[in-house]
Amino acid sequence: MTWGELIRRLKAAGFVERRHGKGSHRQFMHHGSGRVITVAVHTKKEVGTGLARRILKEAGL
Repeated sequence: MTWGELIRRLKAAGFVERRHGKGSHRQFMHHGSGRVITVAVHTKKEVGTGLARRILKEAGL
């Protein structure tokens, strides 16, 4: 799974981009649950399986 695919899955689950800055990280927030997830943005690179699993688990997916 690439970082772009991970971000698309978060957006499909109802997360919206809350903040982004000059760096390579973005914050996504789910308005229903109030969860905030910070994700690196390296759209073409692969996410490690453990890291992807941890981010999705933190997001409740």
